[in-house]
Amino acid sequence: MCSTSKLGNLAPVDSGSAGGAAGVEAVSAAWVKSHSQNYYVLDVTEGTEGDTVEATLEGQAKVPCIPLGRLLRHLCREELDLEGYKSTQTIVTLCKTGVRARIGAEELVKAGYKAAYVTRGLLEWNAPAATKAGLVVSISGMEKDKISVALSACAASQKTTQTVLVVMASAVQLFRKTDDVLVDGKWKEGVNKDEYLEGCWAGEPFQQTVALWNTFRENGGVTLLCTSCAKNKGCEDNMRDGTTFMNLPDLLRMTHESKCLSFS
Repeated sequence: MCSTSKLGNLAPVDSGSAGGAAGVEAVSAAWVKSHSQNYYVLDVTEGTEGDTVEATLEGQAKVPCIPLGRLLRHLCREELDLEGYKSTQTIVTLCKTGVRARIGAEELVKAGYKAAYVTRGLLEWNAPAATKAGLVVSISGMEKDKISVALSACAASQKTTQTVLVVMASAVQLFRKTDDVLVDGKWKEGVNKDEYLEGCWAGEPFQQTVALWNTFRENGGVTLLCTSCAKNKGCEDNMRDGTTFMNLPDLLRMTHESKCLSFS
C-alpha cells in the first residue's frame, strides 16, 4: 500500500455524542449526498465568491458561497436569503477544513435554523478517503461467509453511523466491474463468479452480497480500496463506480480515530 496520502496530514476530529458542538450536528459528506433531499448545502469559505462547490445534489442546482463573515452579518440583520432553500431542510455548511463551517452552523442554529456542518469540509466533500468514520469494517479475503457477514454489518451500521468499508489484499478483486464477464445474467465460461460481489455469497439467510453493498452505498456508505493491492492484482483500471482508492496513511488515521471490525 502506498505510504503517502493525497489528503495530507489530517488531525483526528474530536468525537462526541453529536459529533460536534452542543446542539450542532456534524455530518459526513457521503451522508449528505445520499440524503440530499433533506439538506441545503452552503459554502462559507472566506475569500471566495460565487459557486465554489460542484452541485451533485438532487433538488439543488448550485451550492452558493456566502463567506462566514458575510453570513454572520446577514443573520444579525435577519436578512439571510437562500435561493431554493426549504424550511424543512437542514442547512449544511462547508469550508476548507470544517472549522468555519462549524461556527457557521452554530450561528445558524442560534438564529433558529436547522443546521449541521461537514466534519472535514471541502476536503471530505471532494475526497471520500477523508471521511470521519464512526465504524470501519475491513475485509482482506474472499471467504463467502466472512464477506456476507462483513457486508451485512456495513448495511446495518450505516443506518445509524457513518461506516467505511476498507478493502485490502485479494478482496479488492470482488469490486471489479462485471460488464465483460456477466452478460444477460449469465457468467462467461471460465469466469470464477466467487471472485465478484455477485457470486461471493454465503447463501441464506444472508442477503445477496451485491444487494447488501448497494444498500450500504445508497445510504451514504463509503468504500475504500487499497491502491497497492489493486495494482498488485492488476485490476486498478476496472473497479466499480462507488469505490475510491486509499493509501496507508488514510487507513492508519481511520483505525486510530474510529471503531473497527476486521474480517480477514
